[in-house]
Amino acid sequence: MKRALVLSLICVAGLTFAGFAQTLTGSWITEVCIDPQTTNWPGAITLDSELIVTYAIGDWAFTSTTALDGGGWVDQDFAVTGLFGLITVSSALGFTVPAGAFDSWVTTLGLNMAGVEFSGVFTLEPAGSSLVLGMIAGLGSAVEGSIDVTFGDGAGCDFDFVDVTIGLDFLFCDCAAIESEIYFSCANGFEYVEFAASGITIPNLPWVTLDALLHFELQTKEITITPVFDFGTIVCFDLFFEVNESDGATYPLAVLDLTTISIVGIGIGCTIGGVDFYALSMFDGSIRDGAYWEQYSIDVGADACCGGVFEFGLDLFFDNGGATLFEVSLIEVDMKVNVTTQFAFTMGLDVDVAGGFTAWCLGFEVIW
Repeated sequence: MKRALVLSLICVAGLTFAGFAQTLTGSWITEVCIDPQTTNWPGAITLDSELIVTYAIGDWAFTSTTALDGGGWVDQDFAVTGLFGLITVSSALGFTVPAGAFDSWVTTLGLNMAGVEFSGVFTLEPAGSSLVLGMIAGLGSAVEGSIDVTFGDGAGCDFDFVDVTIGLDFLFCDCAAIESEIYFSCANGFEYVEFAASGITIPNLPWVTLDALLHFELQTKEITITPVFDFGTIVCFDLFFEVNESDGATYPLAVLDLTTISIVGIGIGCTIGGVDFYALSMFDGSIRDGAYWEQYSIDVGADACCGGVFEFGLDLFFDNGGATLFEVSLIEVDMKVNVTTQFAFTMGLDVDVAGGFTAWCLGFEVIW
């Protein structure tokens, strides 16, 4: 009798799950790099590998993300997203594998009912936790409001009240969209109230608008004006601008004074027959965190070469201070062989002209 009951339950469960669409998808991307200039041979090899597996059934998806490097298994994350009726659920759990340590668990719940969005975010970290409850109402109407209440300061596993932020967005005099916010904390009670407006136009100067923020506290008040620049569509070329006072000015301690607009770089790119070409010159030497001032790139896509089997990219970088035609400082080459639509081999080469061959990377990409 018990066996018959167990068999019946298995059949019911199987039929239940069979009624939902199920998929198992993922990707595995791995790259091994060799630095021939490193004298310590084990240290000359680096490995980066990421395996992502997602199991989806109905409105739910369960994902596992595994990261490995030369030291082994370094990180493991689990995530789930789905629906409970009108409630959306997402949860992420993270671990640092070498230390055997728990990183965090973050769970978010959302509910949209009659034009009101409710949300809750629970965060648990080692020896700390917090809970944020939120509400947004009036989306798409003339007046929109929001409330966020925080419990727990992350320093202990409790839910003492920490703060509350109340927002209200409205249209003032049918011409100015105002975003307002008032903030209270457990420690001090009233902290501040502020009103913000954006997109304030300047007559006969359409490429500059202003954002304004009026901030009140119990003992102080201030207004900050921030310029926003839109130089329009630049055809074919890329121009890179620097503008003084781009961070704005706060009154009464400063005055917004727009005196200098500088062009610090120029680039040009185009695509011809599936081949992308791009040239970039930055006069402030800011390419690759200030190492280079000029770059030329060619990318040949799968559609442009060898029936979609082979694709590659070539990047040439010029040192800061280099001004002659052949002063190439760094050469980077990336190649991919597409064995199938879901499997490919990759290879990369880095050559420092002054220092020699610096990196050789081999890898593969699998998607299912």
